[in-house]
Amino acid sequence: MGKLDGHVALVTGAASGLGRASAQLFAAEGASVVFADLNEADARAAADEAAAAGGTSAAEQIDVTAFADCERVVAAAVERFGRLDILMTCAGVGDTAPILELDAETFRRTIDVNLTGTFLCCKAAFPALARQGGSIIAIASVAGIIGAPGFSAYGASKAGVLHLMRILALEGAASHIRANAICPSWVWTPMVAKAVERIMPGAPAEMAQAYLARQSPLGRMGTPADVARAALYLAADEGAFMTGQAMVLDGGLTAGPRPL
Repeated sequence: MGKLDGHVALVTGAASGLGRASAQLFAAEGASVVFADLNEADARAAADEAAAAGGTSAAEQIDVTAFADCERVVAAAVERFGRLDILMTCAGVGDTAPILELDAETFRRTIDVNLTGTFLCCKAAFPALARQGGSIIAIASVAGIIGAPGFSAYGASKAGVLHLMRILALEGAASHIRANAICPSWVWTPMVAKAVERIMPGAPAEMAQAYLARQSPLGRMGTPADVARAALYLAADEGAFMTGQAMVLDGGLTAGPRPL
């Protein structure tokens, strides 16, 4: 018996990284899961993998910056599985640069995908979640909590996601909708690998990973599985009294300097 038996989940950004790991864990725990991503082919491959492991899944293409797309995918989830209990917003971009090198279009695109996209998905899902209550889980970042040079666009977008979840927690409480954010530090995903290439051009992946691991007092980077397990807690009954919160998964990075 799984922790999410009878539940229906919609996960954006489910083609890779944190979204894929979380969607597949939800399916393994008994949820019917819609894998949604701009990259439909990879979303379908991830959904097929979950189905091959015994889960129930479907795939949809989504552009989270288009409200009509968000509404369409929510409607498809409800039509196929009868309800919606969990929305997890993982779709995001990590383009970054120091402010003198950061152009307005990149800043705008980062806000559009990370913050506005989260808002539009939540807005589209709210009526379906309100029918029986449910859980919204947004991927934020420690970059939305602490300042990180060179991350003004990304950090601002994730700080906005954190405050959006607080407000949605209050607005959704009467309908038993919980809203929380997960704030990872460095997790090696395709998006992080792309960002690191800009920060440390030419550095081998192993060298970059070792550098990032040293920033954590626990001495390692996070993994997609770490984030997926946190998301499962927020989606399942164990997290039923948690709302409006930022769950920080950073190996101690925001607690203070790493011990010598």
